[in-house]
Amino acid sequence: MPRLSTSAPTADRKLVKGLNEGDEAALAALYDEYGERLYDYALSMSGDEKAAADIVHDAFIDACRRAPRMRDHLYLSSWLYGAARRRCIRRGRPKVLFWDRDAEFSDVPFLDRAEDGDAAPDRPRSDELHDLLRACLSRLEPVDQEVMLLTHRHGMRPARLGATLGLSARRAAARVRRTRAQLDAAVQREIGRAGRECAAAARTAEETRSAAIPVLAARAPAPREEAPPAEPGRGPWWRSRRRGEVSPVDPATEMHAAGCDDCRARARVTAAALLGRAPAPVLPAALRHRVMHTATDPELAGYRADIAARGGTLTPSGLPSQPDVPSPFTRRWLFTGGGMVGALAAALAVAVVMGPGIGGGTLSWPPFRTHPQPSITQERPEGQGHGRGAPQGPGGGAQARPGQPPPDPQTHEKNQERPEDPVQTPQRPPPSSSTPETPGVLVVSPAKVEMYGTKTAQVSLAAKSGPVSWTAMTSSNQLILSQMQGGMPEDGTTSLTITLRTALIGLPGQGTLTFTDSEGAPHEVKVVWGATLL
Repeated sequence: MPRLSTSAPTADRKLVKGLNEGDEAALAALYDEYGERLYDYALSMSGDEKAAADIVHDAFIDACRRAPRMRDHLYLSSWLYGAARRRCIRRGRPKVLFWDRDAEFSDVPFLDRAEDGDAAPDRPRSDELHDLLRACLSRLEPVDQEVMLLTHRHGMRPARLGATLGLSARRAAARVRRTRAQLDAAVQREIGRAGRECAAAARTAEETRSAAIPVLAARAPAPREEAPPAEPGRGPWWRSRRRGEVSPVDPATEMHAAGCDDCRARARVTAAALLGRAPAPVLPAALRHRVMHTATDPELAGYRADIAARGGTLTPSGLPSQPDVPSPFTRRWLFTGGGMVGALAAALAVAVVMGPGIGGGTLSWPPFRTHPQPSITQERPEGQGHGRGAPQGPGGGAQARPGQPPPDPQTHEKNQERPEDPVQTPQRPPPSSSTPETPGVLVVSPAKVEMYGTKTAQVSLAAKSGPVSWTAMTSSNQLILSQMQGGMPEDGTTSLTITLRTALIGLPGQGTLTFTDSEGAPHEVKVVWGATLL
């Protein structure tokens, strides 16, 4: 049986100090203290003796180089078990922990729950204990099996267990409580199943013996002893639930178990006794020499560095990181990213539900529309005005707006023509002594507007070499201009404001502003915007 008891804290501190100083005697003492434990743990996790020896060898070589980096030297055992555990998981975790079925359980009695005054019957057979242990562990997850192995067999407290598994002491204690309850229930279920099988085998043997007797003497049945009255609420079903069984207890099985020494011995087996008294492997004798040779030979310095590099990274506390546990930084980023994704999803759902009623706009996809919108320069139906939407004066002519030049006489004459009315005679403009001015050139700047992080921008219009009248048209209903038409004298300028209209969430997009002068020449301005929120 390996010496699996924990070491004294002062001994661990002395060992870490010796490793930090490069003392060979400290490494030898470290191997003598933890060699059997680590080999027993690695063999249970891997199921291969050669692989377990390699894992123990690499764990001790790694400890010589990096174990002194721990913040708390009291966790030396957690460091060694963590280094071995990482290598075991990298090789592949088994579904059920391994023990040699040909080996015998420890001679320490299993009858931890024997009542006072009872004659302690013999413990169950070794093969039966092996079957019971494997059946109970198969009901647990691999991680939970490992937790019970380190708790019941290697005597780890929650703080050291959490340091080994990469968990906090509080989470490790909660997992131990939960897993211990599951394992105890699994043991009781397996004991009950074995008891029912034993009772069935006994009844079959009894029936066989009875059939072999040709003649039975008729005799009156023996009077049955009356069972003591059961306590209220504590019948057989209560004992069944207390033992973790689902089906009620069979009275015939209980009667058989009361008189069967095997069933009585089996019923007193506990999960802690099964794990603590399981067969212990024999530590290879050559492993100690191999560890000391690798750690002290100067020519193997590169080999030692390679072993330490394969050991993975260390946690902020200086303990080996575990491959099945995310680091604190990873958990932090996962938590932050999950919160951001949840907030964005909630905002998007609110925008979809409430978007049509916010600002008169809707949240559409794709974020921009390529079809042109109606321009105010289009002709209106009869009775609603002519020309470019200018209000009609009393004489039927276009009435100029304040601050704008009068409409072009030729354009006014064309708008007044009514081809569908053959009776009406086209009016001619009054003679003018002054020569009409030559229309100028419209200059629009800039040619591209980027709206990242803002919802407003400016566009400048200028008239060169003469007066200019202009109209505007947008390709997207999300772009709003402060003025859609106007005119400028020679060398005049006008500044227009572009406003981006979005809902709660604005998606990236682009659009085009088209400015047309009096000669019909188009001037396009490309507008690009990014994502916006509120």
